[in-house]
Amino acid sequence: MGRIYLSPPDVRQLERELVNAALDSNWVAPVGPDLDAFEREVAIATGVHAAVGLTSGTAALHLAMLELGITTGHSVFVSTFTFAATANAVAYVGATPVFIDCDALTWNMSPDLVAEELGRRARHGTLPKAAIVVDLYGQCADYDRLLPLFAEYGIPVVEDAAEALGATYRGQRAGSFGICGVMSFNGNKIITCSGGGMLLCHDQTLASRARHLATQARGPYPYYEHNEIGYNYRLSNILAALDVVSWHRSRTGSHDDDMST
Repeated sequence: MGRIYLSPPDVRQLERELVNAALDSNWVAPVGPDLDAFEREVAIATGVHAAVGLTSGTAALHLAMLELGITTGHSVFVSTFTFAATANAVAYVGATPVFIDCDALTWNMSPDLVAEELGRRARHGTLPKAAIVVDLYGQCADYDRLLPLFAEYGIPVVEDAAEALGATYRGQRAGSFGICGVMSFNGNKIITCSGGGMLLCHDQTLASRARHLATQARGPYPYYEHNEIGYNYRLSNILAALDVVSWHRSRTGSHDDDMST
C-alpha cells in the first residue's frame, strides 16, 4: 500500500496562471492587489471588519498577544490539545501559558475546568490577562459557555481557528469569536498557499495597528523611520494570488478552474 497523505495540496492550472499573472504585474513586494482582495473576501466571509494577511498563523498569534499588551509577568489560558505555536506565541512576549485541559465531547478547552480555574485564580488575585481558545480539527469550541465565563472576569479571548476556516458554531463563522481570530494557510490547512496566515479583527484600529507592526513598524514618511520594534510578517502578494483560487474552491466546492461563480 502506498503512503496516504494527511492533506495533500490541490494545485491546478488556474493557480499557476494567477501566480504568473501576479509575477507579470510586478507585484512581487509583500503587498499588492491580490493580497488586498484576499483580505477583503476572508473578512466578509467570516463576518469580521478587517483581515490582515500574514506570513503564518503563528505570526497572527504573536501580533494578537502584542495587541492585547501581554508581556512578562502575565499569564494566558491556552488549550492543552493544540499545536505548539499556540503556546509559543505566549512565550514570545515573555508571558506564561496556563494549560486548560479539553472536554470529552469536543476535545477543545473545557468550560467546566475554565470556570473552576477562573474561580480559584480570582480568589488569589492571579487572573490571566487573556485566553487563546483553539478550534481543533475544524470543530469550534463551546463558545456559548466559554465566552460568558471569560467576559465575567473581563478577560479577552483570541480564537485560534487555524484549522477551522469555513466552520460554523450556531451559525457564526469560525474566526469571528472573541476580540480577534487567527487563520493559517500552511500546507496542511483547509486552504494553502504553502505558508501564510491571517489575523481577523472586529476593530479596524486593531487591524491597522497589526498591519503597522507586520511591516517593520515603518513610519508614514518617504524615508525609513522606525520608532518601535516591528516584524516582517506581511503575506506575499504572490502567495495571496495562490490562496485566492483555493479560497474560491473551498467556498463553492468546485474542483475546476472556473472563477466566474
